[in-house]
Amino acid sequence: MEEQLLPRRWGILVGMTLILVAIQFAFILPGGAAVLIMMTYQIEPMAFSMIMSIPYFAGFLFAILAGTLADRVGLNKILLIGFACALLGSIGRILTAGSYLGLFLSTMVMGFALAALNANSAKLLRYWFPGKSNSFAMGVYTAGMSAGAAIALYYGSHIATVEEGWIFSTVLIVIGIIAWIVLYRDHPVHNELSREPLGEYMKEVLRNKHVWGISIFALLVFGMTNVNGSYMVPAVTTLAGDPSFAAEAGTLSTVNTIIACIASMVLPVIFVARFKNMRAPAWICFIGTAVCFGVVFFLPYGPITWAFFIICPIFMASLMPITKMLPALLPSVKPEHLGVVGGVQATFQNFGMFLLASYVLSPIAIAVSGAPDGLGYYQVIFVGTAVLCILGALSMFLFPNVRSSVIMEVEEETIGGDVTPTV
Repeated sequence: MEEQLLPRRWGILVGMTLILVAIQFAFILPGGAAVLIMMTYQIEPMAFSMIMSIPYFAGFLFAILAGTLADRVGLNKILLIGFACALLGSIGRILTAGSYLGLFLSTMVMGFALAALNANSAKLLRYWFPGKSNSFAMGVYTAGMSAGAAIALYYGSHIATVEEGWIFSTVLIVIGIIAWIVLYRDHPVHNELSREPLGEYMKEVLRNKHVWGISIFALLVFGMTNVNGSYMVPAVTTLAGDPSFAAEAGTLSTVNTIIACIASMVLPVIFVARFKNMRAPAWICFIGTAVCFGVVFFLPYGPITWAFFIICPIFMASLMPITKMLPALLPSVKPEHLGVVGGVQATFQNFGMFLLASYVLSPIAIAVSGAPDGLGYYQVIFVGTAVLCILGALSMFLFPNVRSSVIMEVEEETIGGDVTPTV
């Protein structure tokens, strides 16, 4: 089977990255405006963390369905339905008028976009970017998560009203949907729908223990990254000891995510690709991330705080593209099953982002520190995040030590200046 690096691939990558930036911006915006939102909606950190995590619960509920339907009725149809849900939920937030329940439900509806996009990103990029180009493409795509978060955290920490943020996020989603419609095309070869009986199709995937292994890995990795996005601004503000530091904390959080954005594009190519297999570079990233998170809030606020949050994303950034590449790298997964495998992994990924920050680490932090906020509360939160890193490293024993890219032999032939690899 020959797989070509077609020129259209760049349009696909730009389109899916732009819509991801817009959706991620909408989800992370409350993190930048954390203090303002808690004051506007009269809620405490626990209730606020539920707003940050509820989109991922919707992703958890519908990711397998989104992946399965994409295999059977068409990828673009499922993605457009998800994007439409993001737009409807974003409009709903504008109309909440200070209602916490309205904000909660609107934000949950937006999460359907995550189910569609996360379930099918590995499949889409596997076909358009085969071989070693896949790690670069996945790095750019996951950089969209960091880019959206960086913009949201900075913008959110400088807005005067929450309504201003809701309107701007809606405009970005509209722009992202338009870009997707203009740039997307079906792959000229890999566009056939699965005709395999659904029962056999699901049974084969769900019996594969390695699929469950990469899914547990995704739960821990993305659960860990969501803790950082959800709590960093209020935690740094508390560490500084002055609510007026919220804007500076937002700037630090933005710097953190910009570095993560750049590193997630660059590191898979210049760092991960230097290793034959995935386990060693992932362990290095886990250890560095754990040390940064476990130490930073036990030191006084100042240049050392900035240093830790500049170093941390350099380690953390590679973990997201590594995770999202895994469905396409497992030798036991058939290409025609990539949608549902990606759906299973995305289910766990979204469950981790929904569950760990709000319903595991926060209650533990309250129990240990004796308060629903304060420096002791955030210290426990981030030590718990370091523990998640350790568990993530150990979870890599649940699946094979896969290669760092899809195995391919590259012919010298070129088409239109592009190499034509052969599997």
